[in-house]
Amino acid sequence: MTDYQDFDDDEFVSKSELKREMERLQELGRQLTELTPAQWQKFDLTETLLAALEESKRLKQHEAKRRHLQYIGKLMRSEDVDGIRRQLDLLDPSSELYGRLQRQQELWRTRLVESDDALAEFMAEFPQLDRQHLRNLLRNARKEHASGKTGKHYKALFQFIKAQMAE
Repeated sequence: MTDYQDFDDDEFVSKSELKREMERLQELGRQLTELTPAQWQKFDLTETLLAALEESKRLKQHEAKRRHLQYIGKLMRSEDVDGIRRQLDLLDPSSELYGRLQRQQELWRTRLVESDDALAEFMAEFPQLDRQHLRNLLRNARKEHASGKTGKHYKALFQFIKAQMAE
């Protein structure tokens, strides 16, 4: 008679759970196939997966796409799935992470326009930035803000902040 006490219940994963996990990986791979090749560069992907994603752009037939997504799902097992999900969230305007980052960027813009102390903090946090360009943007945005409207300079400052935070 077999002693069933020897099996650790924590390690047991049902066949159904394995299938659900593969479907989740395939869905993640499908989301990657919908991105542009330039967006793929923002992800930390292996060369094999990048080649498979490029190949997916070429496929037109439904069954070929389905099989290829299964292959991509298989390749996804060796990828940093959490990192990929996080990066996809950063690209999705409806995600919480995207919203949080957007609010942080808006907060920086407001602080920079309203306070000189924020400029030193921002430069300390992002030392790689073009300081002269930031000062020009900030000067123009402050003039615009003082006149009671927010236009192109205010938006340009936001885009600059967004670019710095993306690096």
